[in-house]
Amino acid sequence: MSSLTIRGFWAVLLVLLLPIAGQASEIGTVNFKFDSDQLDAQGQAQVAEIAQRLKSVSSYKPTVVVGYTDAVGSSSYNQSLGQRRADTVAKELSSAGVPIDRIGTVKSRGKSDLLIKVASAERQNRRVTVELSDILAACQSFRAVPLAQSAIGDELQQDLLNRLSEAVISYDRFNGNGANGSAFQMAGAARQDCGQAVGYGADSVRKLEYAKKCFCNSARLQTALGNTP
Repeated sequence: MSSLTIRGFWAVLLVLLLPIAGQASEIGTVNFKFDSDQLDAQGQAQVAEIAQRLKSVSSYKPTVVVGYTDAVGSSSYNQSLGQRRADTVAKELSSAGVPIDRIGTVKSRGKSDLLIKVASAERQNRRVTVELSDILAACQSFRAVPLAQSAIGDELQQDLLNRLSEAVISYDRFNGNGANGSAFQMAGAARQDCGQAVGYGADSVRKLEYAKKCFCNSARLQTALGNTP
């Protein structure tokens, strides 16, 4: 394939793609009473609604359950309280019929990331969020990327296309201004591997291999761009 044809392929591809993914997809939020890790009536209804959503969504993406607190109290106490709240929600989701393998990371952010920036006991800050995450904060090896053969389908293909789009845009931008840093190198690697993954059919064993490489280099690109904490 000539360089002109390749450029034409990328141009058409970028026009057809949806907006780039990379953010967590929120399923729902559960709120708590002050200094409590137990569900009240509202919290139980919120968990039931989230459970129904999770059971109705067919996705390979890991579920992330994160507990938060309000600003009252010490950081260490709130870190523990946030974890207990997250554990409560994860346990209730499982009891409500969400398969245990759908419950991924369960963690606490304590009183970090207040939804309402106040020092008082604000209920909206006392929450647990449940999301589907589709980006790796870091990637040491593509072999560690949690993708199974069963993940191959339309949703994965669209994610691969979105990551390819971002890699191509980043690569062209850095190539145009003469930059040759880590972000440019990661953009090139992601462009190559995501392009390979997109090109393989769903029945090819190489598709999963290159999908993992695509995800890994896409995560490294995000880190190089400063888009991950």
